[in-house]
Amino acid sequence: MHIPFPALRAFAAVARLGSFTAAAQALHLTQPAISKSVRELETLLETPLLERLPRQLRLTDAGNALYEHARAIFALEQAALDDLQARRGLQKGRLAVGASTTIAAFWLPPYLARFAERHPGIELSLFSGNTAAIAQAVQDGQVDVGLVEGPVSEAPLECTPWRNELLTLVGPPGTPLELANLNTLPWIVREQGSGTAQVVDEFLQRTGLSPTRRITVGSNTAIVQMVLSDAGVALVPRIMVEALLESGELQEIPVPGGTVIRPLNRLTLRDRPASAAREAFEALLKR
Repeated sequence: MHIPFPALRAFAAVARLGSFTAAAQALHLTQPAISKSVRELETLLETPLLERLPRQLRLTDAGNALYEHARAIFALEQAALDDLQARRGLQKGRLAVGASTTIAAFWLPPYLARFAERHPGIELSLFSGNTAAIAQAVQDGQVDVGLVEGPVSEAPLECTPWRNELLTLVGPPGTPLELANLNTLPWIVREQGSGTAQVVDEFLQRTGLSPTRRITVGSNTAIVQMVLSDAGVALVPRIMVEALLESGELQEIPVPGGTVIRPLNRLTLRDRPASAAREAFEALLKR
């Protein structure tokens, strides 16, 4: 038995996007063509892959298993295409970079600008999200290399150190500096899955702090704005607040136990061949 690639691609698009219509738009096909391909695949495999509910589609157990295999297959397919394009001396090809939000906004732009200047023929794109989202994007083959905060232990991923980042505890001017008072202040924190959230949790455990209230915010940039609005205190990358500390708009709170440093790491898919574009970008990162 051989699974036809067009049918598998149609099914994977439906599973990823959640509808036949969206899959048809993504693959530039008609909705009936997508539906037919999925039905033929179910007939070939002699098992239902989708539960067609009144207002949604849901994967069956078999559908979930096939989708996991399909993601791996298409990640390898994309790796093969990228590798062939990259062999043309970096005149054509693409490089998709994933980065945690703070890295994307503050650390990465000079590297991307330098790469784009050196290799104008390479299609360059940046995907930003929290650490968990970037790890998943690398695993799915959506990005070639990811840069994240903190370690990632998923088996298919290679996690290597890139650089360290200093974090600092900040609050609005006049924030009490005594350790005991920090528990009574609201702490503005990131959502679970964020590298910053993990560092904050470890910091609180290490210092014995237990804030009575936490406010969860979806980005470090938003956290800084919340602190500027006198909503509480936050442990954030120092690179984000250096100018605000110098101007006096924010106040640095001495960190119990000394400096807080977290590693920034590079993620790649362990068995995915490195394209020439990725190798050229990683060479820039090492500088």
